[in-house]
Amino acid sequence: MFQIHFNMALRRLFKNKVFSLINISGLSLGIAVSLLLWQYIHQERSYDQFHTDHERIFRVTTHWGDDPQSDIYATTPPPLRDAIQAEVPEVEQVARVFKWNDSTMRLPKEDTEGKEVFFRETKIYIADPNFLEVMDFNIIQGDKSAALEELESLVLTKETAMRYFGKDAVDNKEVIGRTILFGGNRTARKVTAIVDPPTNSHIDFDMLVNANFGYKGIIEQNNWAWNVMHTYAKVNSQVIGSEQRLNNLQDKLNGIADTQGRAFMQTTEHGRLPGESLFEYRLQPLSSIHLNSNYVREHQANGNATVVGILATVAWLILLLACINFMNLSTAQASKRAKEVGIRKTLGAARGYLVSQFLMESLAYSLIAGVVAFGLVEIFRGPFALISGREIAADWFMQPWLWQSSLLLLVLVGVLSGSYPAFFLSSFKPIEVFKGKLGLGKGGAPGFRNALVVFQFVISIGLIISTLLVGQQMSHVRSNQQGYNKENVLVIDNDKEVREQWESFKGSLLGETSVLEASFSTGVPFQPYKDMRDFRLEGSNKSQGITWMRADDTYEDALGLELIAGRAFDRNMGTDSTGLILNESAVKVLGLEDPIGKIIIKNAGAPDEERLQLIGIVRDFSFESYYNDIKPLAIQNYFPNFQRDYISIRLAAGKAEEGLAAVQAIWDRYQPGDPMVYSFMDQDFDALFRTDQRLGRTLSMFTILAILIACLGLFGLSTFNTERRAREIGIRKVLGASAGQIVQLLSKEFTLLVGIALLIAAPLSYYFIAQWLTTFPIQMTIPIWVFLLAGLGAISLAWLTVGLQSFQVATADPVDSLKEE
Repeated sequence: MFQIHFNMALRRLFKNKVFSLINISGLSLGIAVSLLLWQYIHQERSYDQFHTDHERIFRVTTHWGDDPQSDIYATTPPPLRDAIQAEVPEVEQVARVFKWNDSTMRLPKEDTEGKEVFFRETKIYIADPNFLEVMDFNIIQGDKSAALEELESLVLTKETAMRYFGKDAVDNKEVIGRTILFGGNRTARKVTAIVDPPTNSHIDFDMLVNANFGYKGIIEQNNWAWNVMHTYAKVNSQVIGSEQRLNNLQDKLNGIADTQGRAFMQTTEHGRLPGESLFEYRLQPLSSIHLNSNYVREHQANGNATVVGILATVAWLILLLACINFMNLSTAQASKRAKEVGIRKTLGAARGYLVSQFLMESLAYSLIAGVVAFGLVEIFRGPFALISGREIAADWFMQPWLWQSSLLLLVLVGVLSGSYPAFFLSSFKPIEVFKGKLGLGKGGAPGFRNALVVFQFVISIGLIISTLLVGQQMSHVRSNQQGYNKENVLVIDNDKEVREQWESFKGSLLGETSVLEASFSTGVPFQPYKDMRDFRLEGSNKSQGITWMRADDTYEDALGLELIAGRAFDRNMGTDSTGLILNESAVKVLGLEDPIGKIIIKNAGAPDEERLQLIGIVRDFSFESYYNDIKPLAIQNYFPNFQRDYISIRLAAGKAEEGLAAVQAIWDRYQPGDPMVYSFMDQDFDALFRTDQRLGRTLSMFTILAILIACLGLFGLSTFNTERRAREIGIRKVLGASAGQIVQLLSKEFTLLVGIALLIAAPLSYYFIAQWLTTFPIQMTIPIWVFLLAGLGAISLAWLTVGLQSFQVATADPVDSLKEE
């Protein structure tokens, strides 16, 4: 019977070529979209699962402050590792890693025929010797237990190794033991291992170096207030799967937080933590970091679980739209198969036999659509990567989970798409069929089919509204300067290069006609702000941790900041070495009234305690992600020290290219042999919204596809409706109805359906977009015109789709529809 049904399905497919083409197109498009999105979702949800025993690895985070939701650090203090090893036996190994500075690397001249070959490395991480025993990062050459054992050890990624030594050397295993000269001192480091980490890692590094070589002063600090290390713990297998054991482990970490961390900060020389403030160390599963962590001092911007959830929902909805489209097209063809069903039933065919036949036809369509969908995925893999920012691997179709899921999906789509047509067509009564009466049974009731069309347009209109509003919010944020001017600002990452000659370098910059202003500072908007200091009003016991940086006397002019009280630093005033500038938020949290001239104590009781005079207040400006509220900021006068700093250069409008060339020439004169690492501030700003921009582009693409599929469904129902009312239309034409009147008659019902869809989609879209907007401190007012535009667009598409079909029927000869009466 299976063979008979399958052969009949193929014959019907080729007999009705137009119907088959439309059906397969809709299904294949829906399946292809789902496959693309599920590839993206699978990659997002698989982050860090490539590590051996990944389920046993946790990152330790610091929860510190009055707000348990926002005052969370991805980092911990240096001494925590030793405390965990001593007091928590459930933890097998603990390893720390941190990023300290960028460096210029060189190859020995004997390896380069005497030529100067150098590289600027911005992804160097300093790690404990056992780091690769906790997280192995897919070691392809070398021994993970010994890779960072020697002081001069250097672990490279495969990509970095090929950049230095070439692909052949890597493939022939000729890199291990080679030397790279590290940093300005050109310290020799030996390559001891090569790793090839997948892209789905929350740590993106090019090099790992031993923390005991050159960084001992940092890792051995007994400062529990300095959250600078990313700490990873590998627990024993007994802890996994036991909530009680995991809670016991967490309690021990909190005990360390109280007896070590809080005690350290509550001593008289470290009065930095109010007694009522939260202070805890918490375990975070390694595999949950990417989608559920956007804490302070992350390695890089992580993903967003909400976005992944939205895209998963969109994938299912578009697949469902394709199935609904199939149902509507199949029922639209019912009149052409009615007599076939009637004859089969008269000859004794049972309803179950007919149902199985129609389901087999649906499965045949689904399988063919699946093959076409795989081809579409391969074709659109590249464009999808450009839109979503996530590349689909070239061997995507070789993954076992994909084949299993795809086969299950195709069967599900076939059954789901064919179920309603199968039961609808098999329910026809032979007598009514031969009388030309269709749709009289329960299965043929028009209400269900109309509901399907309404559902399709609810999704389509919702996507239109959401796409427009996402774009509006992004434009709103970009146009809101928030206290500074990001245009035409060149930012140089000056990591210990131009230091002693900084004033001379700055003077050379200002001598260029294309340069309007230049400033040295340890922080600029959208670059990492990692330093925090304790501040309190002199005479007060209330202290507050505040983000802290240093900037010179031209910082406000270079960035276009607005001073609302007091003045900027003045290089001619020696007293400004102890001057302080605060933003509005800092003045508020410190509770200052008439603040100018007040004395502020920094790090009271600590070795680096300073007595500072407040000389100016700058208007709040966003210096971190726009997902966060503007935080308090304190600025001291700049002088070169051990910290990373930045050079902000405001270029004349329209002279970006000329200005960049001039700056590069000056840099080469002062720092020959050191590459200049730079970016433009407006580009750094745009990078903050990459996730939302990708979401907007992805929604736009899928909105178009959803509208296309919905219009196919509407076309199917329009076809069904005109066939059902063919005789009525013929009679109306004989009685004098014009083509326009008939088109209006047939379009009225579908206009009502789209209107109902708009009434449902509008409030739903408003609710979900309002929830999404709460993630932004800067929120637009949701405009009403977006809903009106979406509704007008949907109705226009419906008129176009139905109007073409209706016009064809309205202009047909009425004799053709009445001759059988």
